Amino acid sequence: MKLPFSPRALALAVSAFSVLAAPMAVHAAVPSGSLIKGTTSNSVYYVEAGKRYAFPNEQVFKSWYADFSAVVTVPDTDLAAFTLSGNVRFRPGTQLIKITTDPKVYALSRFGVLRWIMSEQVAKDLYGADWNTKVRDVPDTFFMNYVRGSDIGQAKDYSAPEETVIARISDDIRPLNFVPPALPTSEPPATSQPTASISVVVSTSQATLNQQVLVFASVVDAVRPISKIDIYSDKQTVPLATCVQSKNCSFTYTVDQAPLTIAFYAKATDDLGAAIDTPVGSRATLYVEQVSSDIQMSLYPYVTTVGSRVSYTSDAAKFQGIASHKVYVAIPGEPNPILWKDCGAESICASSSPFYRTSQVFSKVTVGGQMYQSASVTVSVSGNGIPKPTLTLIAKPSTNQATLRLDAPSGETIGWSTIVAGTSADDKAIALCEFSTCEITVQFSKPQSYTAFTDVGGKLEGSNSLHFEP
Repeated sequence: MKLPFSPRALALAVSAFSVLAAPMAVHAAVPSGSLIKGTTSNSVYYVEAGKRYAFPNEQVFKSWYADFSAVVTVPDTDLAAFTLSGNVRFRPGTQLIKITTDPKVYALSRFGVLRWIMSEQVAKDLYGADWNTKVRDVPDTFFMNYVRGSDIGQAKDYSAPEETVIARISDDIRPLNFVPPALPTSEPPATSQPTASISVVVSTSQATLNQQVLVFASVVDAVRPISKIDIYSDKQTVPLATCVQSKNCSFTYTVDQAPLTIAFYAKATDDLGAAIDTPVGSRATLYVEQVSSDIQMSLYPYVTTVGSRVSYTSDAAKFQGIASHKVYVAIPGEPNPILWKDCGAESICASSSPFYRTSQVFSKVTVGGQMYQSASVTVSVSGNGIPKPTLTLIAKPSTNQATLRLDAPSGETIGWSTIVAGTSADDKAIALCEFSTCEITVQFSKPQSYTAFTDVGGKLEGSNSLHFEP
């Protein structure tokens, strides 16, 4: 791609300015369309109209530029003069993208609009038989940079060459109040008998050091019985887990190093010896942030009882120019860490709160587009008195009606509650309650159970279940 300026001329112009130069002078010396980095970080930014946009990773950068030869180093003081205004996205039309926790594959249109490709055949029609080699995983934290647009039912619904005319990042910066256009979606073509496939998912796409992550593989659309499934990672050639005579296989992976990016895939064999492999573009990727000793996480006391307060502090004062500072808690049984406190750009993030179960506490700091993580600290909580909601029948207007009252437990950090038609938190919710007590009259035409669930310290706790028959 031809750049609109000379990197050598830019370097000379930048060096001519002193550290005390006004931001307007710095902006004039670094024209829009420039690629710059500071002196103390390797993070690269695109400059446009006095603002800078961060490249989340090298894959995004390489979708726009062939190499880093145009990147110019400027003093950190000059870098700070540009407002950090967002992240650069993949160039439209050049890549297919997905997130590790969702099997859907998307094509990309201007302004970060995701277009779901509804079938493998359409993916082949658009990007060739090796379409899965063009799929790039986007971490959950950066997936919010994109917006969902119209689906792609047939190849005629999308044109990669027309999308790649966007050759400058400035032309892909999303306008304020942008709404993706509603485009027609063709009906997917009729398919023949489905081809067996094997998918792999992880319980969380982001983990911390020493965290346990569930890796699960499943064969679908298999005509023949499955004799064996092996689960692998891209870090070693021997299986991490083997299951026989089953279409499903899982194991628990313990994170033993950081930073780390590891992709899991599976290979299955049916009873006739036919192989079924996870496509390269459908591997489940786990990201472990870099642990920095410059972030000190502390809490007191380390050992407590259910519902007792614990004070915690994340000290990141050694960093300059903090863009984000957040404390997280990893709770056993919950697939993703829970945001515990958001301290914005503060260097010290401190507070106290009650804890209801043994948890790992850690923090994440973002500086110059790079994320750093503290080592985790464990708070051990003893006792079985975790507060639970109560569901009570207070009236029976008719044989197929019941008026229910939910009483949420009292206490600090007791969050929202819900009533579901069933006994699992995944069942259909029929009421959402943000107060300590709420009532609802339900109507049923068949035997039905109802249960309440309350967010207690970041994890749902279930009530008693009430069962009714008309």
